[in-house]
Amino acid sequence: MKNKWTIIPASLLLLTGCAQEQNKATEPEQSNEQSTGQTETATNANESGQSESGTTESSNQEEPLSAEEQKHAALIEALPEDASSTDWNLILVNRENPLPEGYETNLVEVEPQKEIDERIVEPFQNWVAAAKEAGYQLYFASGYRSVERQQNNYDRSVNNYMKEGYSEAEAIEKTEEYIAVPRSSEHHTGLAVDIVDQEWIASGKGLIPEYDTQPSQHWLEETMADYGFILRYPEGTSDLTGINYESWHFRYVGKENAQYIVEQGLVLEQYIELLKERETSTQE
Repeated sequence: MKNKWTIIPASLLLLTGCAQEQNKATEPEQSNEQSTGQTETATNANESGQSESGTTESSNQEEPLSAEEQKHAALIEALPEDASSTDWNLILVNRENPLPEGYETNLVEVEPQKEIDERIVEPFQNWVAAAKEAGYQLYFASGYRSVERQQNNYDRSVNNYMKEGYSEAEAIEKTEEYIAVPRSSEHHTGLAVDIVDQEWIASGKGLIPEYDTQPSQHWLEETMADYGFILRYPEGTSDLTGINYESWHFRYVGKENAQYIVEQGLVLEQYIELLKERETSTQE
């Protein structure tokens, strides 16, 4: 078998090798340096471009909203368009927000020695009339209450608990579960009403949470928003309102506000915070 490789004389190989080495030696050193520099520059530019592009792209991307943030944004978006945290029917009175000094009420007596703000007389009386048509004879237990009267109620409750053997601190704590500190009661505004039915009162029971076992209380909750009222202190919200569950205490806030609050399952404190948040964002 013939060898396919051609044998080249050694002398020719030596001449060829020398020629190649000579050619390499005559090439400008700058060519290598320029080529290397261009390569490094291109590499650095490419890396820099990628870094800048990545930074720009990252800065332009917004973090996706969490499910809770989306829900919160939807609540604000759905707020009644014309509602304002400063509206008269949304005045917030609680321990952190006592009745403003000089607050004036325009009262109307709707039953003997029982008054409410004149601006809520019509919706309140319409609600009571509707209850009667539905077969429920309501008992209007309390409406407007002066600061002085609230102070008397508060002091009497504390004294009664102390007579039962509670210490003064314990008596105050027990009292404040259901009786607001004077100047922090909604009854000072004339916008709050305590309602049960006549049969409940006739049975010897009063303003206690168990009133929610009665059909009349269920009817009141089902219809209250139609007349601009909300159940002010729902069950399980004392950490927000500062007051324990009161199945008999209703507060006028206006029909549109009431419908939103009921539909979203909020308390007045939460609703006002949402309104304030919207107002702040529109001012920025």
